[in-house]
Amino acid sequence: MHTSSYPGIETIIRDYIENRERFLFYGKKRVDAEKEYNKLLTKYNGEEKLYTLDHANSIYNAYCDMITYGEKATEAQSNFMMSEEKLKEIGQILFEATITADIAMTPAINGGSPVSRMVRVVYNNGQVMVH
Repeated sequence: MHTSSYPGIETIIRDYIENRERFLFYGKKRVDAEKEYNKLLTKYNGEEKLYTLDHANSIYNAYCDMITYGEKATEAQSNFMMSEEKLKEIGQILFEATITADIAMTPAINGGSPVSRMVRVVYNNGQVMVH
């Protein structure tokens, strides 16, 4: 029996899906925080930008959220791209095959419960599509 320290294909597929979901989640959160920040900036009293302390805190918090989610989205994008490259390597090893599998997923980033997903990975001309 051959043992290896390399991750199995199931792990590579799971990482790809989870990293893609994190990238999309944090990207959306960053955009939402940016919209909130911009909305708060335009609300002030009179002709001058006169903010209450609470309003200024809200602007600052929205700005910090925007920066934090932006950093998390960038990290998630990097992880997603690495996962995609690993998945493409599998396609080269399997000569552009299609894989179908039932993948056990870890709990969702937004607090959902663990689920199992039926996944189809299609390799075509060096590209990978996960359905």
